[in-house]
Amino acid sequence: MDMAKGMENPEIAPDASPSGAFAEALRAGMQRRGLSLRSLQRRLRDRGHEVSVATLSLWQSGGRKPSAETAFDVVREIESLLDLHEDALTGTLTRNRRVAQDRNVPFADFVGLEHNEVTDESGARQLSERSATIISHVDADGRLVRNVIRNVWQARVDGAREVAVFLTIEPEEVSPPVVRGVLGCDLVDIVDDMEQRIIRPTLRLHAPLDRGDLVLTEWESVDHKYAHEAASFIQGLVAVRPEAEVGVFVYFDPAYLPRRCTATVETDGGQRVFPVKVVANSASHVEFDFGPGMITIEWEW
Repeated sequence: MDMAKGMENPEIAPDASPSGAFAEALRAGMQRRGLSLRSLQRRLRDRGHEVSVATLSLWQSGGRKPSAETAFDVVREIESLLDLHEDALTGTLTRNRRVAQDRNVPFADFVGLEHNEVTDESGARQLSERSATIISHVDADGRLVRNVIRNVWQARVDGAREVAVFLTIEPEEVSPPVVRGVLGCDLVDIVDDMEQRIIRPTLRLHAPLDRGDLVLTEWESVDHKYAHEAASFIQGLVAVRPEAEVGVFVYFDPAYLPRRCTATVETDGGQRVFPVKVVANSASHVEFDFGPGMITIEWEW
């Protein structure tokens, strides 16, 4: 619902700077277009936005600025009326975004690994995971050859850019796979522990975020090397905090499909095990409002 439309007096919030960036940009735009406050009010009304002249005067003088939560669409309309570039006015406003309490369970604690320099994530926890999906590809030899991990992250602090991520190394793999960023991120400071079968890159965003901002990233693992005649049989995803959505998708080569697949969902409340149908050449399971917990899909050849 558009909360700004139809409001006689959109919510306003004090501006700590009387000659703030918003007021300066608004005054300059009105002068360039030769519009008075009354003219601007009429044009806004014609487009379905009711804002009083008194409110516009406060915005123009710097005595007040619009609240981004209730008047964002009104300000967008003013940018259009004044032929200002996008974000000339809205870019000066700050939206208050709720940041969920940090309730992450350390990955090592959750899966029962020893704490060492590889499993330590304390140096890179600027982002909180809000959703996670792993998409795994199994070839005609029954080997997992590629994983794509897709996440939505929320910044815990201003300037947030880095977070530690983890990927297990299968028992049949003779060396760690290659991991790399695909969308919105790079993977740096990559370390592994072959004894505990774990690899930990630091995911670094292409640009820092403000606190509360959300971003989508993708990264992948490739070049998986296996012992002779080894085959894969399980894939899973760990959610170390409550998340909106967690999903596991496994795509098999059409020439070599499993006989059956089973999903296991584990949480503090217990464990659920149930069959999963192979649709076309894939098996999957998704949980919503899930975590901490783990989802795995196992298959039999």
